[in-house]
Amino acid sequence: MVRKLFVQFFCALLLVSCNYFESKWNSEPIREIDTVVDFNVVDAFPLFPNCKDIPSRDKQQICFQLEIAQHINASLKKYTLNSNEFINDTILVKLKIDILGKTSLSSIEISEITKNQFPEFDSILKLSLQNLPILQPAIKRNMPVATEFTLPIVVKN
Repeated sequence: MVRKLFVQFFCALLLVSCNYFESKWNSEPIREIDTVVDFNVVDAFPLFPNCKDIPSRDKQQICFQLEIAQHINASLKKYTLNSNEFINDTILVKLKIDILGKTSLSSIEISEITKNQFPEFDSILKLSLQNLPILQPAIKRNMPVATEFTLPIVVKN
């Protein structure tokens, strides 16, 4: 009789304990995690020191574009590039800004005619990039990320 009571008590305890754990597991709400990341868009563009105080994201982008164009243009004006032929070309320069804010040259798309007329152009461009200040890197989800930009340079004589 005691044995039967013990078995019934054990079975009741087992049933109650299963319901206890089940209610704890199901009580937590399921959270959705945003795993879709658009790698073509950053939350904040790389910034030059004087562009940091601009509150608007669009104006920060414009400030970045103007500053980098002015720096490259000022550096290229220091050199005299002479040509025997008429040249009207656009050189596409891909710049990479790493997570530390250092700017480097990724690639240059230049026509053969322009390359033959100005063979030292890529080395001049590399030197001008070395004079750029350290930038604040681009931000994606509150983390610094590397970015790459294409800068068109128009060459006319």
